[in-house]
Amino acid sequence: MLTSSLGKAFHVLEVLASADGEMPLAEIVSELGYHKPTVHRLLQDLVELGYVCRIDKGKYQLTGKLRRMTLGKLDDHLLEAADPFLRQLHDLTGETVNLGVLRGTSIRYLQVLESRHPFRLVVEANNKDPFYSTALGRALTSELSEEEWNGLIAHVKLIARTPQTVIDPQKLREIHERVSQEGYAMEQDQNDIGVTCIGAPIRDGSGIVAAVSVSIPTARVDSTSKPQLIDAVQQTAAKISDRLSS
Repeated sequence: MLTSSLGKAFHVLEVLASADGEMPLAEIVSELGYHKPTVHRLLQDLVELGYVCRIDKGKYQLTGKLRRMTLGKLDDHLLEAADPFLRQLHDLTGETVNLGVLRGTSIRYLQVLESRHPFRLVVEANNKDPFYSTALGRALTSELSEEEWNGLIAHVKLIARTPQTVIDPQKLREIHERVSQEGYAMEQDQNDIGVTCIGAPIRDGSGIVAAVSVSIPTARVDSTSKPQLIDAVQQTAAKISDRLSS
């Protein structure tokens, strides 16, 4: 029997993979034959890494992250599915459109379609931004459990990008809960002064895998354009989600 932490962690994953849904901690311990504190510690590590989620007190199950890793070229598949809808959003709004994924505690931009306006934010694909100050990041992390959220916050240094950036962990948690309820994220002047971003999560059937957003100079966001932009971003996210799930 493997005695390393890595070997034991894979045993935990194998047991959860064989379960039909959630699995109680006591049952996992019984299946493995390891000490309960050891199994609990391994589960906590796997939860923080995003491979396992805690459904209820003492009950765990696999997330979709491990399955997505085995698919290979996930980003290419995502880009292929999203591209036509991103271009539709770009044509509709005339603003900068972004597709991003969560990588550790940062947002990685997979695709950026720049605004046709001379006054615009310029971001290149493969650039990274903090998750906590961006609409993309807030959309991507909006459905994390409290345990997953605490693990993410524990691994990031919260630095104010602008005077408006929210860096208080409790206030950030409240923002993310609101995003989960409303289905979209919005930040104004928190990642870049003079820029407002609106984002929505993209799902593949098992959970959030990416997010789409529009970046607009704050001066162009008003009471008329704001609801239109929110609706357009949410519809785009829904269309990409449907394509990925089909």
